[in-house]
Amino acid sequence: MANNIDFSIIREHALRNIREDLLTEYAGKYDALEINDAFDAVLRAHKNSAVVEDFVPVLVEAEMRDRLREGDLFPAPAAA
Repeated sequence: MANNIDFSIIREHALRNIREDLLTEYAGKYDALEINDAFDAVLRAHKNSAVVEDFVPVLVEAEMRDRLREGDLFPAPAAA
């Protein structure tokens, strides 16, 4: 008998927890709307380019933490 685990639910729970943790951790430095907007943009970008969606939560958290630490939630795209 095979386990029928829906990993998309696990990813969504992980993403929700990461978002909540970042909102709590950076509440004194950034407005919640700014964090949510940046999080949504980063999540969208990673979902659009993901070959394996299992890693999306890890990649989103890493990029968001970098942006929050650097104080640049919406960096300009690199010039081509």
